[in-house]
Amino acid sequence: MEEYVIQTEDLTKSYDSWFKKASRPALNKLNISIPKNCIFGFLGPNGAGKTTTIKILMGLIRPTGGKAVVLGKPYDDVESKNRIGFLPDSPAFTPTLSALEFLDVCARLLKIPSDTRKQRVEEVLEIVRMAPHAKSKIGTFSRGMLQRIGIAQAILNKPDLLILDEPLLGLDPYGRQEFKEIILAQKQQFQASVFFSSHILSDVAEICDNISILNKGKLLCAGPLDTLLSGGGEGVTVDISGTVHVRELITEADQVVKKGNEEWELFFKKPESALLSRINNLSEQFCDAVQIRKGGEDLESFFFKKIEEDNARNN
Repeated sequence: MEEYVIQTEDLTKSYDSWFKKASRPALNKLNISIPKNCIFGFLGPNGAGKTTTIKILMGLIRPTGGKAVVLGKPYDDVESKNRIGFLPDSPAFTPTLSALEFLDVCARLLKIPSDTRKQRVEEVLEIVRMAPHAKSKIGTFSRGMLQRIGIAQAILNKPDLLILDEPLLGLDPYGRQEFKEIILAQKQQFQASVFFSSHILSDVAEICDNISILNKGKLLCAGPLDTLLSGGGEGVTVDISGTVHVRELITEADQVVKKGNEEWELFFKKPESALLSRINNLSEQFCDAVQIRKGGEDLESFFFKKIEEDNARNN
């Protein structure tokens, strides 16, 4: 059984040409291992090497050096692609096709059996909230609607692995929340693994088990999100079950993450003594419902600290 869905070893990509040698590789000796049934956030500023990595993993470009294994096979293995759902960063679809027609074409390419094809297409349209627009032409869709169709085709074959490049791009807050629910359902209901890049750190913090941070083609850190964020800072994280206690604190939190039905995670960067006292009192009064974790950081602070430290080292 595959322990990791993606593994890279010294994965490198340079875009040297006859006319000009690149000052640095677009990707420089990347080493990551992504466990099965994991939601993995692939983070970094523009130009960090995220899209380059994804293109290599999908076999769209070849690395200059190193190795990549996807679902236990070399990255360019054709058969393993049938087990992957993919959404590129700027998807382009045939504008004259309707959403229904486009997804039917995708289903045929994926060799979904004819007796289940129609039902599956209708299912994914419902999942991404596009069923009312099934017969509308793709050329009339907004950026957010196109992104929903992109997500629909990515999950069409019930993939073992989803690789998504900026899937939240173009979605409004309501759409982002729906997307997060879709991703969590892929993991929980279908045991899928998810590898995605995003600039929206609050959403990454809400749904990801593991993350990595790249900068200028180089890996800065990788690992379980909770472990990475527990290493420092003056912050306080409060885990709460039940909305009654949330209302007392939610307006003062620096970051609010809904973890489940009436389950919340509140982060306070530098709580004053009066606020700390209130939190401690709640924890004592509702010991089963309010848990306190000290010394952690929120993802946004951790991300920018890592990038700034790396930039300072290389200036």
